[in-house]
Amino acid sequence: MEWGIIQGILSLGVGGVLAIIIFIMYRRDKNATETKLTDMINRDIITRERNTEAITELSTFLKQKNGT
Repeated sequence: MEWGIIQGILSLGVGGVLAIIIFIMYRRDKNATETKLTDMINRDIITRERNTEAITELSTFLKQKNGT
């Protein structure tokens, strides 16, 4: 970082520096949470597709076995 940026941040005082740190940590946490949620949703979609295929196959099997 440039010395001017560091001086600008320090001129905000302790409260300003803490606010910047809290904001940076918030952004990191938000990005990590979004990544985890996206991964969980994608895995759920795959699971639902597999379950739908299994139910369809079972339904077809049962219809053939029962003769309807």
